[in-house]
Amino acid sequence: MGTEYDLVSEESKETIGFSAVIMKRAIVIDADSRDPLAASPAEVIPAMTPMAPVSGGKYKPIRRTLADGTCTTGQKVVPVAETTMFAVGDVIQMVAASTPTAAASAMGTIDSIVAGVSVTLVANSSTQVDSGDIVEVAENALADDAVLLLSRVDLRNAEAVAVDKGAAGVIEGQCVQAALNYCAAGGIALTRLEVELDRMDLVPATAGS
Repeated sequence: MGTEYDLVSEESKETIGFSAVIMKRAIVIDADSRDPLAASPAEVIPAMTPMAPVSGGKYKPIRRTLADGTCTTGQKVVPVAETTMFAVGDVIQMVAASTPTAAASAMGTIDSIVAGVSVTLVANSSTQVDSGDIVEVAENALADDAVLLLSRVDLRNAEAVAVDKGAAGVIEGQCVQAALNYCAAGGIALTRLEVELDRMDLVPATAGS
């Protein structure tokens, strides 16, 4: 009898975007994970979602976007390009646009969200954020052992309750950049992801770009 920790069968689950899979790792996806692009049902994590470990070694989707306005150290409201990847209670941090692969600076905890517009912190931001800077969830950002989810995983059990599930994560290979289940911001957000997935060849839609 299998358990929810067993690897999903790659033959029976949707796999998209990969042109080559060279090396994989068995991972356990945390039950608290949600699709970062807010597809429904949120408990179904699509193939090609960038994943990284959180405390305890389980994996969650990498969640980030870009700021599209300024938030000074005396303000709580952070204008962002997208909000689907964030949730109330997330601890977020920023990375300057000029140094997209650098260590992040702490900002604070999200208190509320205006969909598609901004996040509001519990307290004033502990660092200034400018338009174009990366805003990301701190718990699994810039991970050394990030992977791309090989096949879609439904975290719901027979009772429709989300549980930890075993899955396969691709460490090394080639895939179509446009198929990533990742923020739409691109640019420096993609540059940061390329560092996390340094053994993946992310092929752009236009050759040479």
